[in-house]
Amino acid sequence: MPADAAVLPCAAAMGWAAIVAWLIRRAARQFRAYRELKAEPPKIDATLPRVAVVIPARNEGHAIGSCIAALATQDYPEQAVEVVIVDDSSSDDTAAAASAAAAEDRRFRVMAAGPLPAGWTGKANACWRGATATESEWLCFLDADTVPAPPLLRSAVLAVGRERLDFLSLEPRQELGTPWERLVIPAGLFALAFALDHRRTNDLADPAAAANGQFILVRRAAYVAAGGHAAVCGSIAEDSALAQAVKRRGFRIKLMGGAALIRTRMYRDLAGLWEGLSKNCVATFGGRTMMLVVSIAGFLLAWSAPAVPVVLGVLAVQRASPLLLGAFIIALLASIAMAGLHVAGARHLGIPAAYGLLFPVAYSLGAAIGISGVVQQRRGRARWKGRIYTRAG
Repeated sequence: MPADAAVLPCAAAMGWAAIVAWLIRRAARQFRAYRELKAEPPKIDATLPRVAVVIPARNEGHAIGSCIAALATQDYPEQAVEVVIVDDSSSDDTAAAASAAAAEDRRFRVMAAGPLPAGWTGKANACWRGATATESEWLCFLDADTVPAPPLLRSAVLAVGRERLDFLSLEPRQELGTPWERLVIPAGLFALAFALDHRRTNDLADPAAAANGQFILVRRAAYVAAGGHAAVCGSIAEDSALAQAVKRRGFRIKLMGGAALIRTRMYRDLAGLWEGLSKNCVATFGGRTMMLVVSIAGFLLAWSAPAVPVVLGVLAVQRASPLLLGAFIIALLASIAMAGLHVAGARHLGIPAAYGLLFPVAYSLGAAIGISGVVQQRRGRARWKGRIYTRAG
């Protein structure tokens, strides 16, 4: 076989290997820069500042009891904590379940968010109602589907004091039960690592900011100066919008891992997962164009992992070319490395390693969800928990 006939296949193999190496390097760099907040040793410190925990809850009757029970075990001075559960017009038994779970603890109270004002999202309204009903120095916004470990509040408060922060958001440990969760959530986390640089959030000189609304601890003074949730009332991704508003005011913010301190299970079926992720993905990835690029690139790159070695292997056999055989080996090793990255991700998330090998299927589902989110945002509407929002910013 003429050497020039092998140029294109060899270039494809080298190009594929270079892409895989770049993706792995980028993911590894993000992982190394992503600090985990560690649990502080058990100790009750009476000098800790007063914290108001605000839990916005809509149709969380299945989860709110576990969240409240876990909060009740916090090793934080009882006199320095108040917890406000804000029922966001739930159509299930959220309010009753919360009241029953909190009945024996004077630190807890349940209130109604009231009618949803025009232009507001339900979560922003519930957070705002809870925040303005308290006077504590620090506000902690906690999702109802999270389960905090006993040292969570104290560890977070000590961290903001030690690092002189005004805003801290934690990424909980994701509990993944169904095959849909185990496929899509890891792919989404990898896509975020590949496409975005979360180190920018922790860089005071960079205006970029991101947060996870499942846990946000913010100094009230910073919250008020930024306008609180009233300033981001129509944002679907109100968590990152709030982080950006706080950072624009010159306050110090940080996003950290919190897997040792808080866990969550966000979705329990494909319908809920599809609705939740398609609602948030466009804002999370920075707009429709970026979301389309990530969706299409993710789909193509994921399926390139099996396709490129197969095509080069067939050519090498058909043409009996040592050059093509070398190209096949390079491409195969790159694809094995790509699979290994996703297997490692599956193990890190505590799910069977086999799900890592299914990453082309996972990115296909993720691409479909991403395109669905783009269509929703293009139409100017998003659906979440029985509501239709006409502003999908």
